[in-house]
Amino acid sequence: MRISVSTALLMASICLVPVVASAASGSYICAVSEVFECLAVTGCQRDELKDTHLSAFMVIDVDKKLITSASIGEEPRSANIAEGLSATDKALYIYGTQNQRTWNATVSLETGALVGGITSGESSFAFFGNCTPK
Repeated sequence: MRISVSTALLMASICLVPVVASAASGSYICAVSEVFECLAVTGCQRDELKDTHLSAFMVIDVDKKLITSASIGEEPRSANIAEGLSATDKALYIYGTQNQRTWNATVSLETGALVGGITSGESSFAFFGNCTPK
């Protein structure tokens, strides 16, 4: 199973500057460093971003409640996350559904760590990366 283009907005490669702990507003640029595809019987296996149709970078705009792909050479894709965005002083929580898939991501506002997943009836993807204020 591969991830749809719209769902692919949740991915990227490593950023080195951590997110500021007090900032639960504004915009964040995020990058996924690892992605794994998991199946019920065979377990999880590392996968390449290019093989999963995931965007290498994304921008999370907390104020506009919008997530947008931001990879060079790729047409930007955006998704409204107004129904699936909440924040505390320690983390951003992003979640939603599309077609027959669910997805979620958590961004630590203390360390910048990004952890998320995309699931369907057949398999799931787990991804890890980092975010920083834009």
